[in-house]
Amino acid sequence: MLLEDQLPRIKKLIREKLGPLPANALQNEVVMRTAFRRLYQALPRMIRLAVSEHGFVEFCMANRERLLNLGDVVADKISAAKTVNIKEVDPENGNNTESGQNKTQTTAEMLATAKRVFLPTYAPNLILTRSKGAKIWDREGQEYIDFGAGISVNSLGHQVPELLLALTEQAGKIWHTTNLYLTEPAIKLAENLVDATFADRVFFCNSGAEANEAAIKLARKSSSLIHPPEKREILTFEGSFHGRTLATVTATAQPKYQQGFEPLPEGFRYCPFNDFEAATAMIGSQTCAVMIEPIQGEGGVNTAKSGFLMHLRNLCDQHNALLIFDEIQSGMGRTGKLFGYQWDDTEAQAQKESPEPLKATVPKLIPDIVTMAKALGGGLPIGAMLCTEKVAQCFKPGDHGTTFGGNPIVTAVARAAFMKINTPKMLSGVVRKGAIIRKHLESLNNELSLFENIRGRGMMIGAVLSKAWKNKAPAMVTACQNYGVLVLVAGPDVLRFLPPLNISNEELQAGLDRVSLALKNVHAAELASGSQS
Repeated sequence: MLLEDQLPRIKKLIREKLGPLPANALQNEVVMRTAFRRLYQALPRMIRLAVSEHGFVEFCMANRERLLNLGDVVADKISAAKTVNIKEVDPENGNNTESGQNKTQTTAEMLATAKRVFLPTYAPNLILTRSKGAKIWDREGQEYIDFGAGISVNSLGHQVPELLLALTEQAGKIWHTTNLYLTEPAIKLAENLVDATFADRVFFCNSGAEANEAAIKLARKSSSLIHPPEKREILTFEGSFHGRTLATVTATAQPKYQQGFEPLPEGFRYCPFNDFEAATAMIGSQTCAVMIEPIQGEGGVNTAKSGFLMHLRNLCDQHNALLIFDEIQSGMGRTGKLFGYQWDDTEAQAQKESPEPLKATVPKLIPDIVTMAKALGGGLPIGAMLCTEKVAQCFKPGDHGTTFGGNPIVTAVARAAFMKINTPKMLSGVVRKGAIIRKHLESLNNELSLFENIRGRGMMIGAVLSKAWKNKAPAMVTACQNYGVLVLVAGPDVLRFLPPLNISNEELQAGLDRVSLALKNVHAAELASGSQS
């Protein structure tokens, strides 16, 4: 057993078993060795069987500065209680910085404050303070490899030099104007998006939900100009997720997100995902638009079958309806192509599984509208709706708007992120690294039989738990966190992996190894308890 992999657990035990140590303890060999020998006795039996006390103590002594966070754990009890303006120690480089704040509050106290002052829409248990690359640290100096990337927002990781440069340069020029005026970063980003995609026009907003709201409004407005009032229905798909505004939560075909917010807006219908026949039956003269995620993220990392998206394209053409791709999570290179729908981009691919002949006049899959957000901003809030010229002309001045959309700082950073991601080298790397993730999880599954299947594309991977492990995904996420890696759920039965696209091979492997240790620990604990007998 590698003790390096046990660093998160050792740090946690130090906090729980040893507590605050005198400020001069770090340099006292006797004190530290005694403390680490005490700590060894508190280790789980399986670790003590694998590592001797001497080996453990020597490892801790060699890594004491990493294990003992000088900012919070190694503290002078007396001075910490009296000081208001104290010097924090950066756990990575040891530099002292003036905080200007009272740092005597414990993490538990700050979490209690957060619980008291925030609306109870989430239940976080970490306070994150610093990040770099694929790693992020909490308030107590605990390191995590980030396999969630802010739910695919930080797709280039953290503190990216090119993005920092764009941010600082633009921050020194102009911060905000509203859309009553123009700025160069917004114009240049829009031009880049138009040049690289099917689109002729771009609308910037602040989030994925806003981008989808704009798409819904545009679809309805487009239909209103040439069709009777009966043609306003928007078809979405079971398991989808399109946002949490009232319109987008209605478009989201998952009742758990809608309950309690009735009456919901009218005009939405839900079709089974990947069901060719059902789509054919449900798309008709009443349909003004079809909205679909090429890969359902929150719904469980469900990938559209080959040919299904092209099938929808043909049905929309047949019934004069718009085709909208929600690429908020699957776009910006996440799957190994700029957009997820591009995997189904040829007639030949589509004909493999489509039950009906496709129109020979459609050479490739072209949507009417695509929505983007998340990774587009490189960590800053932005949404974008891309559309064709024909559709764009349905909006006139005053039909839609946003105060903050196209903010010059955000679009400057977004442009830097887009230029870094949209390259053959980056996209091919996503495919290669995605294969590594999948292979590692498959190997782990061969050993533990945790997963029913592993699905997704590129670096958007979902590991679906088997029936024996139903509802265990949240507990597995917690275990991974304890081992120093952040992963996500997609419902109660799917582990979701969204690492930064540019994560190094070394960090990717280290994160996967931590996932393995965590899940093996969960597996062993369940077997010991008899739950999986």
